[in-house]
Amino acid sequence: MRFFLGLTGSLAAAFLTVGCAVHQRSTEGRVLGAGAESGSWASSAEVAWLGKLGAWDTRLLRGLQTAARVESTPGLADKLMHRDGRTMVMHARALEPAGSCDSDLTTRVGSAPTVRLEHAYDAFRIACAHLQRFRVAITLAISQRQASKIDEAQQEAKRAAAVLLQADQMLPPGEVRALPVIAGNAEQSRIEPRLGRIASRLAGKPIEVRCWSNGDWARLMREEGSYTHGKLGPDTLGFAGIGGSRVNLGPSVCGGLVDLAYDHARPVDDAGQLMLAAAIVTLSHEPQHSKGIAEEFVAECSAIQLAHTTAIRLGATAAYAASLVHAYWRHYGQELPAYRSADCRKGGALDLGRADSIWP
Repeated sequence: MRFFLGLTGSLAAAFLTVGCAVHQRSTEGRVLGAGAESGSWASSAEVAWLGKLGAWDTRLLRGLQTAARVESTPGLADKLMHRDGRTMVMHARALEPAGSCDSDLTTRVGSAPTVRLEHAYDAFRIACAHLQRFRVAITLAISQRQASKIDEAQQEAKRAAAVLLQADQMLPPGEVRALPVIAGNAEQSRIEPRLGRIASRLAGKPIEVRCWSNGDWARLMREEGSYTHGKLGPDTLGFAGIGGSRVNLGPSVCGGLVDLAYDHARPVDDAGQLMLAAAIVTLSHEPQHSKGIAEEFVAECSAIQLAHTTAIRLGATAAYAASLVHAYWRHYGQELPAYRSADCRKGGALDLGRADSIWP
């Protein structure tokens, strides 16, 4: 009866998406998103609505994460399979937000305030329908051991995850603004093709890298901060959606990468090398999320191991690239707890086994 393990986890991973967005190219080479012709930044009413949507999203995510934790923890999973009363109640309560998904969306968030956000709102409602059917199916499969509900739960989980990704790809409106494609130094926000090629190789699929200007980054963080319920903010260096196709980089990160790739800048002081190393690791880190990795410590450990090759692809020599990675490793212990792990070491569980990895 371990059929349900991973089902709720896949939904929780889908809800961890932040800021991923699909795009269509116009004949002028610009990127168009969310069906918005003007590509304007979010209005105050839209930002407020995004905040309510983010709160709704957070409540739903917490429930799915709790249910996934019950399903994936050996002791709790065994109790769940044997229909232990307390464990079943814990699991059922965790799934309650999925069961009331549509009504909560309607009452707590409300209809989209503008036409350009209606498609996303409608998509979330469709996802809710799948989530509600998923909750019913998985509950019956566990509580009544109805094997016939296994496939139904699996299919609804897949459908819900797919629609959730589609809905998230439409938001927030500022992130999907039309941007020009510009290589090299530029003051304006743009799509950077060289960085995009590197990110695409790291993710194993086409990735668009957006470099934002100082002013636009502040505006973007206003929208993203509201939509992600505070997960993104002024200190954010870059972000990408779980399984998405877009990487967004802040101006300090893009500035360092562009200086290295196009102006052949090679800082030798400790502070300069650390800043450049952080930019390179960020470029390596975000495509890990695009591949589907949700855990920050996993994405970060992989990014540091890939940073040597990333630096070389940006034009650094092997020796200089190694010095940058060593500079980053010296500060690894100072990272936020969510970004570091005792398993991130040579021979550890997070070792990718690459010959070109630089370890401390």
